[in-house]
Amino acid sequence: MKAIIGFILIIAGIVVFLFFSKYSGDSIPYPFLWYLISIAVIGFGILLILNSLKVGNEQNDKTIDDEIDRLKKNGDKITVDLNICEIVTNNYVEERESNSSYRVQAWDALYDSSRNVELVSVNQTVLLFETDRHGNKERFRSPTISKDEITLKFLLDRQQETFIYVDRDNRERYYFDLEFLIEKE
Repeated sequence: MKAIIGFILIIAGIVVFLFFSKYSGDSIPYPFLWYLISIAVIGFGILLILNSLKVGNEQNDKTIDDEIDRLKKNGDKITVDLNICEIVTNNYVEERESNSSYRVQAWDALYDSSRNVELVSVNQTVLLFETDRHGNKERFRSPTISKDEITLKFLLDRQQETFIYVDRDNRERYYFDLEFLIEKE
């Protein structure tokens, strides 16, 4: 709802702004004041939209946290021996612009297009765990982990085991607990 009100305020502010930027009559007193008010209305509309997006993200995070808590309390708890997990990696190097200013990028492109570029190593790893449940094999995949394979193996060796919490009604809904990988500041 805040986003809709924000869009309406932005549109109204733009209309008033455009009107008073070209206005040259005498019937409306203080046209410059209306011009400034329209800018403030546009700014307030933008703030409302940004606030609604922030609240939406917080609600999504809370929903995910609630689902994880539900799985931990009510789901099947499977012990995972981290030493037998299969590690699948996808490592690559990509070029990223080191300066995001369009003006700097434009000048660099004129002289040396590689001057504003840095090579960044990207590490993506997942763990695959397979278990037997009542004669049926179940395979679980962890979320993507942004660590290289050597570092991950070290951390897994230190932890030794973790858990997967599986929804009893839908075995495809599960939480692969890798909270021990989260770096504490």
